[in-house]
Amino acid sequence: MSLAVQFQTMFAMVAMGLVLGMNLDFYHRLTIRSVKAFWARLAWDLLFWLVQVLLVFYVLLHVNEGELRIYIFFSIAAGFFIYRRYGRSPFIKTMELGFSIVRWTRRTIAALIRIFIISPIKFILKLITSSVMIGITISGNVLFFLLNLLLFPLKLAARYLYPVFRRLLPQPIITFLEKTFQSVRKRVKKWRIFK
Repeated sequence: MSLAVQFQTMFAMVAMGLVLGMNLDFYHRLTIRSVKAFWARLAWDLLFWLVQVLLVFYVLLHVNEGELRIYIFFSIAAGFFIYRRYGRSPFIKTMELGFSIVRWTRRTIAALIRIFIISPIKFILKLITSSVMIGITISGNVLFFLLNLLLFPLKLAARYLYPVFRRLLPQPIITFLEKTFQSVRKRVKKWRIFK
């Protein structure tokens, strides 16, 4: 391996140390609040480090065909140290700003969906429901009005003929008819939803 390739490898591994530090902070920011269980955390950590190793090996494969030398590990450690010392604070600020923008965008999209899609659908459904209920109420009132109109002659006849029948019929039959009439009247009132 030539000296130029070795320098390229060293600079690439320093860059990978920087990337590793950024990935680690980003990973901690994503999982610190969402993953609480020990086994889930362990599984995610193993997956994270496996991906990082594969990423480093992929870059190493492109730079020097995958040859491992001792200075590669020192270069990665140096890049990680440089990131921790000088780059971590601005990266975390930028990352938090990015998360804030994502949260604001998500809230804005949710508010727009609520305002322009959900609220109109709710309004239309309420309008349809109210119209149907008004129609049913009007129909029920008209139907009961017609029923009362048809039963008016019977009510009138019953009012004038009741004293005559009360004198002519025996008391048990009158009691039975009064109870039956009261029961029917209660049921009609119970069935009548629209007043």
